[in-house]
Amino acid sequence: MIMTDVHEIFKDLREVNAFTRVDSKHILDLYLGTDGFSRKVLLLISDNQPDNLVSTRIIDVAIGLRNDNRWALSFTLCDDSYNDMFMLFCTDIIDTSRTVRNKADGTGFVCERYKKWQRLLAAAKSDLLSFSQLKGLLGEMVFLRDNLVPKYGITPAVDSWMGPDMADQDFIIDSTWYEVKTVSSGATEIHISSVEQLDCENPGELIVVYADKTSKSNQYAQTPNSVYNSLIDMMPDSELKFRFNKRLMHIGYYPRPEYDSDSSTFEVKGSSIYTVTPEFPCLRRNAMPATVNDVTYTLSLAAINPYRKE
Repeated sequence: MIMTDVHEIFKDLREVNAFTRVDSKHILDLYLGTDGFSRKVLLLISDNQPDNLVSTRIIDVAIGLRNDNRWALSFTLCDDSYNDMFMLFCTDIIDTSRTVRNKADGTGFVCERYKKWQRLLAAAKSDLLSFSQLKGLLGEMVFLRDNLVPKYGITPAVDSWMGPDMADQDFIIDSTWYEVKTVSSGATEIHISSVEQLDCENPGELIVVYADKTSKSNQYAQTPNSVYNSLIDMMPDSELKFRFNKRLMHIGYYPRPEYDSDSSTFEVKGSSIYTVTPEFPCLRRNAMPATVNDVTYTLSLAAINPYRKE
């Protein structure tokens, strides 16, 4: 099941306090529906008593014994501003639980899966990312999709993405690293946010992605959501998707309609790759005065042109 399927099931529900089974082939009795207050709900009906689970500010968890002596475990969306995150949560629970071999194991599996999401939901943000944050994120995801996935494969490439974890470099894999900067096509310089970003023992690459704001009618238009979906479609299993979403949620991103709007639409017009070796002209920590802690600076693209790879 993909995320749009969950959206469609909720969309087709016409009545309050109505539920429909996710599909007839799923081994678990999982339902999507709405409660008496029209709030969206993911419901598991089971013969086994669920663990005691803690609600979050986004999802309310309820456990009850039904008249037929079966247990009901419900996950209810409390804040509709997190609707798209709830869609991700439902999709993940439904998809990953397809691997359960028998119903007896299903309740425990769903409970443990929710506990993983509980940690993510506790830190979830409802604020939209800024234009510059979206532009930078799009550049990193485009580089991941178009460069690293073909070179290393989807799983190693996704697992190499360190940027959302606030590492010094955006991607670290094997014995090298990649730092991605996304700028407009007419830019003459790039911003370096710390000395450590380019000051590494191992050689790496500085990637400059050129992306300009454009209209949705442009045949080359891309949005953060469209690039995200293209990456998700490449991933072979739900565990990799979960790790990918976990990284994105650390920086406050999950697919929302706002990230498909005209204000979030870009045309990627190419990229430049620069080899960063000990000779590359950048600030070095061992050359900094001991009294200097944090440094940000800009690099002239014209000045580093001799280090550009064809």
